[in-house]
Amino acid sequence: MLSSIRRFSHTIYAKIFLFIVAIPFIFWGMGNIFSSGNQKVIVTIEKEKVSTQEFITYLNAYIPSGQEIDDKLIDKLLSDFIADKLISNEIKSYNINLSENSLAKIIKNEKTFRKQNTFSRIEYEKFLVKNSLNAIIFEANVSRQEKKKTIA
Repeated sequence: MLSSIRRFSHTIYAKIFLFIVAIPFIFWGMGNIFSSGNQKVIVTIEKEKVSTQEFITYLNAYIPSGQEIDDKLIDKLLSDFIADKLISNEIKSYNINLSENSLAKIIKNEKTFRKQNTFSRIEYEKFLVKNSLNAIIFEANVSRQEKKKTIA
């Protein structure tokens, strides 16, 4: 019996049978692979797909801990998130940049970081520690805000 199966496996009928059996697995058995492209996308902005994870990260950054989350808050934050994404796309399209020197001047001229009318690195560090901020993240936020002002 085994020899007859081996002989059949070398025929054209066996290859056609294998092809017919494989077709449903390719199209229906692996359906999740083809449809999973949009499952984790919350919004598409100008052909850019924005994932739900990116929105969750945004929520975690802008919702104070302990605050109750309701539908109105989620709607507001989603619209703010989309607006922020649109502004970021405009900044990229207009190629707006802020040099390191300009960013340093903006931070040094901030009244919060002044002591006896001059910039104090200690005041700057105190501000970061008091607000649980990282210098890199804070400077990136200042840069983003200044770029937004340029568009507005």
